[in-house]
Amino acid sequence: MPEPLHDEALVNLYLERVSALSVSAFDGADVSKELDATIGEAVTRCRADGDARSSGTLAVLAKRLRERADAADREGQPLVRDTFARAASLAGTPA
Repeated sequence: MPEPLHDEALVNLYLERVSALSVSAFDGADVSKELDATIGEAVTRCRADGDARSSGTLAVLAKRLRERADAADREGQPLVRDTFARAASLAGTPA
């Protein structure tokens, strides 16, 4: 079995952190600074290795953030959607 082209643990770590921020946003908190810092850290960590796997990790993270934004949109949760969409944009995919 070939080795994955991304670090699943790192992807999950940042998905959970953004999820926690989306709950705070849902409750009315301004999470923009924390979101910027979290995704900035994620981008830095994903690029730290400088190999194909690191760029794969960032691409998978951005894709999954976008998927969660789409899911929140379907569920009628605009604040949660906006949190995930902004995170996806910061990670490298358009909102």
